[in-house]
Amino acid sequence: MVHVLDTRQLGRPGIIAATAVETSDGLILFDTGPESTFTNVADGLRKVGFEPDDVRHVFLSHIHLDHAGAAWRFAELGATTYVHPRGAPHLLDPRKLIESAKRIFGDEMDKLWGRIAPVPAERLRVIEDGEIIRVGNLEVRAIATPGHASHHHVYVWDDSVFGGDIAGVQLGGAPPVPPFVPPELDIESWLESIAKLRELQVTKLYLPHFGLARGRIEEHLDILSERIRRWSEWLRDRLREGIEVEQLKPLFAEYEAADLRAGGASTEQVADYEAADPSYMAVTAAARYWRNHQSDAKSS
Repeated sequence: MVHVLDTRQLGRPGIIAATAVETSDGLILFDTGPESTFTNVADGLRKVGFEPDDVRHVFLSHIHLDHAGAAWRFAELGATTYVHPRGAPHLLDPRKLIESAKRIFGDEMDKLWGRIAPVPAERLRVIEDGEIIRVGNLEVRAIATPGHASHHHVYVWDDSVFGGDIAGVQLGGAPPVPPFVPPELDIESWLESIAKLRELQVTKLYLPHFGLARGRIEEHLDILSERIRRWSEWLRDRLREGIEVEQLKPLFAEYEAADLRAGGASTEQVADYEAADPSYMAVTAAARYWRNHQSDAKSS
C-alpha cells in the first residue's frame, strides 16, 4: 500500500509530499520533506498506523532540502538512506549544500528547512543507475534522470514510479510544470530523462509536488515536455534581448501565472505553484544555463 504524506510546510497543504510504501521489511519513504516538517510527516505516519522508526529505507530522488532535509532524522532512527553517487558527499557533509542554499534563501533558511545535519556513513548507501534494491517483497530500481539536478534518480517498483522533480510539479488538477532551479538545470538532459520515463510504461506516477499524478502519464509527460521547451526558449529570448535577471523575474512570474491559468489553474492554485516552485529561481537557473550554451542561444 502507498501513503502520500503531506508535509504541510509552513502550514500549506498539498505542496510537498513524502511517499511511504509498505513492504514486508518495514516502510520505504521516497523523499522525506524538509527537517522543518519532520513532526508533520511523523503525525501522518501515525494516522496510517505507523511510527517514524517503522521507516527502514529512505530513497532520495535528489538532495535539495525540500526533498532530503529530514533524511538524517530517519537515519538516526535506523533507516538506510539511498542516494545518487553525486549526492552522497553532501549528505555526509552538508556544509556546501547549506552555503549554497543560504545564497538563495538567506534569513528564511531555518523557517523553511529546519536543522540540517549529516547522515551517518553507516546509514548511507550509494546506488547506481539501473541498480535494483530488494526491500522485503519489493524490488526498487533506480534510474538516473538528470536535468533538474545532475544527482537525480527516479525509482520504479511494480507498476509505479516515484518521479522526483524531473517528472514535474502538479498541484491538484492543474497542469504539470517543470521546476527550473539553479545551479544544474540542463534542458537536453531533462528531455532525455523524460524519454526514459516514457519507456517504463508504468501506470502510476507519484510526485513530491504533489502525490499521485492526475490523468494519463503519457499526456502528463507531453505537457511537461512542451513547457520545458517553451519556457526555456522564452527565457532565452528575453535574456538575448538584454533584459537583466532582476528585471526578468517579475516578467516570468506573470508569464508562468498566465500559462497556468490558461491551463485551468485557479488563482489559489497559481499561488500554491509559486510556493512549491518559486518562479524567480527559474530565471536564475535559465540565465546560468544559457550562459553555458551561448552557441545554442545564438543559433536558435
